[in-house]
Amino acid sequence: MTNERIPKLRSLTFTSGNIKNLATDCEQLNIRGSVALHQEVRLKEISTHGHSSFHFLVSAHIFKNTGACVIKGFCEIDELTNAGDLKLSYGKITKINSSGKLTIEQSLQVKQFHVIGIIKAKEIQAAQFHLKLSGRSDIEQLIADEICVEKNNLSISLLKKNLICKSIKGKSVHLSNTTAEIVEADIVTVGDNCIIHTLYYTESYSISLNAKVQHIRSKKK
Repeated sequence: MTNERIPKLRSLTFTSGNIKNLATDCEQLNIRGSVALHQEVRLKEISTHGHSSFHFLVSAHIFKNTGACVIKGFCEIDELTNAGDLKLSYGKITKINSSGKLTIEQSLQVKQFHVIGIIKAKEIQAAQFHLKLSGRSDIEQLIADEICVEKNNLSISLLKKNLICKSIKGKSVHLSNTTAEIVEADIVTVGDNCIIHTLYYTESYSISLNAKVQHIRSKKK
């Protein structure tokens, strides 16, 4: 048997400063203080803890945030984990796991989206979207094949746990604690504490006794 050594990523750690010329052979960036990146960043792994800002494109295989982070340019990330306060502008992400606060100022395309916490977004397009509410979340437009919104009963919070949306569109949609102007899907389950103005469905729908839906319309596929 041979023991193959896994090569360590060439890593750099910053605790402060404005970075404009990151070493070209750097593969992993660690931020442990107040750091601003004023250049395009293409790395295998980024880890941020503290106050960080990225002013241009960010491309990474793994991005982990446990502090306060802002990405002002386009982001292209395979796996994003957020346990702090993360603000994105727009981009494409394969998989998101967020347990803190997540803000999307423009639009985001994502395959798997799992949030336990708070989200504020203008537009999200996803394959799978799962949100466990621990406070008030706001999304203007949510488009996904599978959508599940529920209350996170494990978190102890005095904040009202609900999602406010203008438009929700999907194939299979399961909602609770959601207020929306329009919900449009093939199969819709409207659970407890929902207030929906207009519900469009193509296959079936069900509405909890603890929910209010003003208008229900059947649509052809």
